[in-house]
Amino acid sequence: MTPEVMGSSGKFFITCLVSLFVIIDPPGNLFPFLSLSGGCPPRLARKLARRACGFAFVILLLFIVAGQLIISILGISLAAFQITGGLVLFRIAFDMLEARGHFNRLDTSSSLQASDYQDIALVPLAVPLLSGPGAISTVLVLTSRAATLQEEAILVVALGLILTFTYLFFRFAEVLLNILTEVRIRLLTRLMGLILAALAVEFVLRGFYTAFPSWSQ
Repeated sequence: MTPEVMGSSGKFFITCLVSLFVIIDPPGNLFPFLSLSGGCPPRLARKLARRACGFAFVILLLFIVAGQLIISILGISLAAFQITGGLVLFRIAFDMLEARGHFNRLDTSSSLQASDYQDIALVPLAVPLLSGPGAISTVLVLTSRAATLQEEAILVVALGLILTFTYLFFRFAEVLLNILTEVRIRLLTRLMGLILAALAVEFVLRGFYTAFPSWSQ
């Protein structure tokens, strides 16, 4: 493997890791998880975290595997999808920067009651908290950027690593809560929103360069 290919694959891997970490947001999901798992014995809380991350992995993996097929069946060009996906992610990033809606995790968690759901590992933990529209859009955009089977495999590995990391966040939620205070999580959410906004702009630019190659010269 040439250094150029290794460099390209390594850059894509880092992009996948950062994008998925920001959009899945393990620190921000600590409060919803603690709210939903409150009162559970430690063994059941660990099982809940494991099942939620497992469900999220399977759901997002399906979009990785079928992403290119979905795009081609709908007759959407990769450039158009990258631009649209980037704009969607930019809107999500703006919500994170403003701590609004779904990304106001601290306030949202107070309204979550485990008794309102039949299987809280699937709903609402896996969907929509871990693998909601934002995560699905991110996976589809990254899949559209994967030029080879190797890069698709890199995306799957990155997804597995981030969800394993998310499980560890849930597994040690009580300990981490003493470190990641409310103020720090709010600050971290806004910082990750800024990173996601930059990535979204990068996705849009790549889409334009793909549609209009002369622009990149």
